[in-house]
Amino acid sequence: MKQLLFIVFVFIGTFVYVGCNEEDYAINRIASPENLSATRGDTSVFLKWDKVEGTAFYTLVRGLKVIADSLYVESYEDALAPDTLTEYRVYAVDAMGWRSSTYASDSGYLGIPNGIIPRAPIKFEASVDDIRGCVLSWTTGRFATSYKLYKNDVFYADIVENQFIDYDATDVPTEYTLYSNNYNGISQTGISATGNKAYLCLDNYEKYEDGYVIQPWTEIAERTQYYTEGSPIVVAGEAYSGSKQLIIKEGKLQILHDWGGALYDGYYVISFMARKENGSFNVYSTFGTNEVYSNVGEWTKFSYKTGLIKVGDTFNLTIESKLDNMNLLIDDLSISYIWSGGF
Repeated sequence: MKQLLFIVFVFIGTFVYVGCNEEDYAINRIASPENLSATRGDTSVFLKWDKVEGTAFYTLVRGLKVIADSLYVESYEDALAPDTLTEYRVYAVDAMGWRSSTYASDSGYLGIPNGIIPRAPIKFEASVDDIRGCVLSWTTGRFATSYKLYKNDVFYADIVENQFIDYDATDVPTEYTLYSNNYNGISQTGISATGNKAYLCLDNYEKYEDGYVIQPWTEIAERTQYYTEGSPIVVAGEAYSGSKQLIIKEGKLQILHDWGGALYDGYYVISFMARKENGSFNVYSTFGTNEVYSNVGEWTKFSYKTGLIKVGDTFNLTIESKLDNMNLLIDDLSISYIWSGGF
């Protein structure tokens, strides 16, 4: 019984002792600094804060990195300050090494020294797979406040953000060059990337074997199909581009497309190259096209605009060779999306 009572008293005493220590720790913890200010300079960020009584020294943190320890005054010059907005924190530390439970904070960044031009952007990328246009993105050049974009060596746009979409881009690979800019001038060098707008659909008939007959309901892209009559055939020969072309002889090729629910406003342009030494062919569509062409002896481009496409809309366009026993040659059939500025 006496042993049991002794154990109980020891447990209670330990609990009280620990509780008192925790209470003393909480009561005696040093106060936190207040009113930290980060002032931007040309080559440094200047920091100052209110004095905390009983402080042995201060610890200063930039972002997640301790940049100064054992500071004995309430100010600091950060000569390695970043040029993007970053949080600074200052803690007070007492003689026992206990740090204040909270901190004072402010955000700052380096100014742009007079006469200092920016560094060129890095990691410049240009897309080749976006149907709206060519998407350009990059990483900030040091001291840059904006950017100047050149397209095929011709000035194209002033940009503030780190991304730009060239809605006027074509399917032809294009070289873009980007320079950093600030009030002192532009970077001495630029950075280049090559990109282009993607076709929604492109068929140049290179993927088919020589002699392949395009069957009805052949899928050529997502939500895009051919319906055929008269057995159009892929033949190697004097194609407009590549090595193969499609021949229609007393038949037709119909392109059917389902808009499929994309939430962009815009329209489509359907294009193809055609050649027919003699005779004629007809092009008609669900969006109002109805044309007859005769004696197109050289490769000629034909383009048709659908008008505004809305979610769920469909269209089709038909190329039909007349019954004159003459070959109609087709190559580079494409569908392009044209963004009209709405989402």
